[in-house]
Amino acid sequence: MNWEHGFVLTAGLCGLIFCIVAFILSKFPPKKINHLYGYRTAKSMSSQQRWDFAQTFSAKRMMESGMILLILALIAAFTIPEGVYSQTGSYVALGLILGCAGYIFLRTERVIDKKFKE
Repeated sequence: MNWEHGFVLTAGLCGLIFCIVAFILSKFPPKKINHLYGYRTAKSMSSQQRWDFAQTFSAKRMMESGMILLILALIAAFTIPEGVYSQTGSYVALGLILGCAGYIFLRTERVIDKKFKE
């Protein structure tokens, strides 16, 4: 097992953070629209109904993304040979993290558009 590889550390830690934050958001969603805490975009903040929906929906997508990152990190930890250290792995993990953030954002915004057509 190679727990010190750049990909394993970066993807694993960010996946864990995504899961923790998603759990907190799902258990303690912000009740009122605010500029400090929660999924904050112009669409989600345009009404209380959209705000409430966006908080629960984005938390679920964040949990999905965090689990995917954790699973990929575990697979890499068991498949990358011991003693192989790679900075490139960190860059690959960073790309995946940005892709997950984009997935959360794009998916939530599209569903808000579909669900709340005016």
